Amino acid sequence: MLAESESESFIEIPYYVGLLQYLKMKFEIAKVINTAIKTQQSYICRVPGNIGNILSKQLRKKGIPYAVEIVGDPWTVFAPHTFNHVLRPFIRISSYLRLKKTVKKSSVALYVTKYNLQKRYPVSNNITAINASNVILPDKSKVSRPKIFNKKKNEIINIISIGSLAQMYKAPDIAIEGIKVLSERGWNCHLTWLGDGIYKDKMIKYAAKMNVAENVHFIGSIPSGDGIWEALSKSDLFILVSRTEGLPRSMIEAMAMGLPCIGTFVGGIPELLDKKALIVPNNSIILANKIEELFSSSELINHLAEENYIAAGNYKESVLIEKRQTFYNEIINLSEK
Repeated sequence: MLAESESESFIEIPYYVGLLQYLKMKFEIAKVINTAIKTQQSYICRVPGNIGNILSKQLRKKGIPYAVEIVGDPWTVFAPHTFNHVLRPFIRISSYLRLKKTVKKSSVALYVTKYNLQKRYPVSNNITAINASNVILPDKSKVSRPKIFNKKKNEIINIISIGSLAQMYKAPDIAIEGIKVLSERGWNCHLTWLGDGIYKDKMIKYAAKMNVAENVHFIGSIPSGDGIWEALSKSDLFILVSRTEGLPRSMIEAMAMGLPCIGTFVGGIPELLDKKALIVPNNSIILANKIEELFSSSELINHLAEENYIAAGNYKESVLIEKRQTFYNEIINLSEK
């Protein structure tokens, strides 16, 4: 996305890819950031992230107050079964401690969750903390009401999931296994997965190995916006069986389309869904059981679809812009002091 206006400017930071390149470039990046810091300016550090971490550390050294926008949780990102690296335990602990310190030393904070990130990364006493999602929906709804479901067991059930396949965070293997279990129970479920990455071909082969290749379709990336809305409109159920998660945009968009959703007890997902729509991660049997439960009860599935449609209204632009304005006002006040 191109960002360009008279009120915006950019500072070029040395480019890197991966941990090794970052470690090689770290001091050069810090030097560029340090040179760019001006005492009469206000700063928002978006964390977790290498650039935000370096900036916050440099600001603390100079005694300059800063704001933070907390958008994710490294403790879950680097949890077992989500990230394969020999240094994973060290990266997990160090990233967690670094973020905790960055938030604790901040002067104003904005969280994208209602309570999940706040519990693990609290601010200091008397520091203003605001919650406002970084997922913002247009005020005008794409649909006028939630979908109404009354599917029979022999009818095709179109399930959709959206997520990158660059890592196994979104657990596509569990989704495939869940489809296999349902197929063995006589359900005609079709899974469409939107998202690309190095694991895409592996998951296509895994679906074939599970004998559900005809029921699982990995589409790859499609343009955001209308492309996503159209795919959601053709679906009967949205699932997100993530092993780690922030506040998932794709789920909120599915909710805004009036779809029933199933998600795991990770990240910000429990803030979005009714407890009856939540499952533990890494368990395909429980996933299959939950899908079967929903489509065996038209009363339950329609109730959840309606709940989702109403809850999505909390993420409309007119609602969130006021919260973010409060955050920016706090930063202005901080700068003036």
